[in-house]
Amino acid sequence: MTTKEVILQELEQITPSQLDEVLDFIRSLKQTVKPTEKAYKPIWEVADDIIKDIPEEVISQLPKDGAENHDFYLSKNLHQEL
Repeated sequence: MTTKEVILQELEQITPSQLDEVLDFIRSLKQTVKPTEKAYKPIWEVADDIIKDIPEEVISQLPKDGAENHDFYLSKNLHQEL
């Protein structure tokens, strides 16, 4: 016998006021359970969210070879801050 069948059997044996309480409980459960949502966004969506408000003229000033020479740019920025 499935869980659903057992529950239905049990429901046959309770009073109408208890049935109302069970119904309220079931409805409250349905409200707390949301459809499956993605827990994580793909990295490209995260990147899009981060840069969406940066003006194009600022983006165009960024180094084109930043990944290749990132150590250089990090040390350059570090020395400028000191």
